[in-house]
Amino acid sequence: MDLDKKESGAGAKKSSSFLQNILDVLFNSHSPEAEKRRKLKAIAKDLSKTKFHSFYKVQTGEMMPTFPKLFYDVYKLIFSAQNFLRGIPNKNAVKSKIINYFLSENQLNLLDHLNEQKIQEMSHKLPLSKIKAQIESDMDAFIAEFDSERATKIENCYRAYMAFNDFVSFDFYFMLRKFSSSLQEGNFSSVPVFDKINAEYVVDELQDLMTIIYSIPDGIAWDDFFEMLKEMKGGELISAGTWRKILQRMKSIQASHAFEYIARLILQKPDYMPTVATHNETILDVYIDKIHEEVNTTISKIESEQKASKENDFCMKIFGKTTIDQLSHYVNAFNGTLEKKELNTFEYCDGVNYLKEFIINFVKTDVREYTDIVVIRGQWDATLSAPISNGYQELLQISDQITEFDKSLSEEGAIGMKIKTLLPKIAHDPGAENIINRLVNDANDTAKGFLITSTQDLIAIGKLLKQVIEDEQKPKHVLIQNWKELEHFSDKPLLKFGVEIYKKIYMFVQLMQSALSEAS
Repeated sequence: MDLDKKESGAGAKKSSSFLQNILDVLFNSHSPEAEKRRKLKAIAKDLSKTKFHSFYKVQTGEMMPTFPKLFYDVYKLIFSAQNFLRGIPNKNAVKSKIINYFLSENQLNLLDHLNEQKIQEMSHKLPLSKIKAQIESDMDAFIAEFDSERATKIENCYRAYMAFNDFVSFDFYFMLRKFSSSLQEGNFSSVPVFDKINAEYVVDELQDLMTIIYSIPDGIAWDDFFEMLKEMKGGELISAGTWRKILQRMKSIQASHAFEYIARLILQKPDYMPTVATHNETILDVYIDKIHEEVNTTISKIESEQKASKENDFCMKIFGKTTIDQLSHYVNAFNGTLEKKELNTFEYCDGVNYLKEFIINFVKTDVREYTDIVVIRGQWDATLSAPISNGYQELLQISDQITEFDKSLSEEGAIGMKIKTLLPKIAHDPGAENIINRLVNDANDTAKGFLITSTQDLIAIGKLLKQVIEDEQKPKHVLIQNWKELEHFSDKPLLKFGVEIYKKIYMFVQLMQSALSEAS
């Protein structure tokens, strides 16, 4: 009875199929569905003609055991390489290793001279100007050896690495376990038994495999790559010959279009085409740019360190200390708040602090005392002494202006109050950010103005002071006629006093010039 039903059902199906064909011919021969069915039927026929037709059973839509068996053999061969490449935390390091593998002995020596430690060591022995010249010469010599042959080998080796890494990094174990649930990762002690499965379960993996295989470029010099890989690992992971056999098999599948046919049948998309990636990334220019960047960063770091050291040295000689904190609001400490909001920052805090300290504890004391004696009591042309008098008075005015400027940046001050009010609004009001940046820029312009004007005044004072000192030493005085009389008004020898003031002004001008370069 069951047999009769089965035969009856088969007959009905055959009749239905025959009827469908008649209807397609008569009414729907040009319909999209009919066209799709015809295409899929032709694809199934094309698949049957390939030597890989046993991978997929068209009638049932199943992937057959022959498919996982092939890739299990591949999985065994590439497993060590897979583990090794997965264990590399920084993929960019591979790029450097590839390039370094092709460097000449001279280039390796030059590269060693360009690292941060060697440059830091040079900075203790040579002036920075000589170090920069040496680095430029070394870089030119290093780059010059990248002729077209060496550059081509490097880029081809990297293309090989990218293609090999993509293939080896594919999760073969995940795909194979769908055919054999008892499969253990990395355990090759026994041959697993693979089952046939619904092809839809592995269609994603099939598409990924096609993309990887089809993206492997032709004409790659694999020998160079595998020699580099062997050196990188310290032993052979997989031989070039073994890889070529795998690659030959994969390219054979690609040439047959078997995977494409299978994917089209599973997806029921006759026009499906796999995605193909291109390995066009170049690494040599980026590598050289990175060396330039690292060298420049090291030089900048040394410059900053030397500048800070030089400023500290000046501060010790001028003030007897390195920490100057005359200001309360135009200070580096507030820059942390501005930086968190990605706003402009105060740029001349150290310089203005130095200036305020210098005016209060030196200009208003030693310079004033010397001026009172030499300028006011000295018998000389008032027009000639004007630079000292005018410079001194302007410095006193600047000192007062700095005090008012600093107060304006307090939370109660005109500028500081605006900044305090606008800071919380930045997240939702772009205008607030613009206003704060403008206020900070204006403050920096004011601070810079203090430094420039005071430095000019001190230079003018220093120049005339040098002439005064020279005049005192001459047998016949030209500028000031009553030097002997002036000596009675000073507790220390005027010549020594003048020299000390001149030296301090000279050092402070250098400190100001360093402070002015902070933002440049």
